[in-house]
Order: sequence, then structure tokens, then C-alpha cells
Amino acid sequence: LRPMTLTRMQKMGVAFFVCTLIPAYLIADWRHSANLTSLDAAYAREQDLHESTDKLLSNCERNDTPYDANQQICNQGQRMHAQTSQAMELLSQEKIHNDSQWHRNFWFSVLLFNLLGWGLYKARVALSQE
Repeated sequence: LRPMTLTRMQKMGVAFFVCTLIPAYLIADWRHSANLTSLDAAYAREQDLHESTDKLLSNCERNDTPYDANQQICNQGQRMHAQTSQAMELLSQEKIHNDSQWHRNFWFSVLLFNLLGWGLYKARVALSQE
């Protein structure tokens, strides 16, 4: 078997591709971190509200008196507790989705940088032929 040899242009293309991996990684990581920070902040707010409604509901259980003004507050607290549970679950799913978005952002950036490099190369070739 004969070893595969690359032309000068192919070697430059491979080197350019490898060099685009670093900025693509940095961009994907930056977007992932920004999204994760936002999701963590939203999750912390929902968790604080959830814990607050937990305290309200525990007070409602101790002071179980139907048909008074407190019952209305307790009912609203139960609805809010359910809403915060649902919001926390959705934010957890968004965090998982954010992890898969990292891969998409990385490969999209690699593709974009390489298309840009290819376009610049073709423009240089076209200008040098004139």
C-alpha cells in the first residue's frame, strides 16, 4: 500500500479546519455558559418562590379552617406551588436541551468559519486571475 500524500492546498485546508475548531469551541462554550447562567438564575427564582409557598402551605395545614379569608390565600398558594413545580421542571429540561445545543452551536460555527475561509480563498483566486 502506498501512503496517502496530500497536496500543499489540501494540507492548508486541513490546517485551516483544525484552526477553526478552537474559535468554534470558544463560541459554543460562551453561548452555553450564557444560557446556563440565565437558566440557573430563573431556576433559583422559581425555587425560592417554591420554598416560600411550601412554608405557606405548611401554615395552611396547621390552621385548617375552611370558609375564611385564609382559605383563599391557601388555595392561591397551592396553585402557585404547582406552577413553580412545573416551571422548575421545564427549566431542568431546558438545561438538558442547552447541553445538546452546545454541539449544534459548535458544528455550526465550524461550518461557518470553513465556509468563510473557502469563500475568501475563492475570492483571492478569482482576483489573482484577473
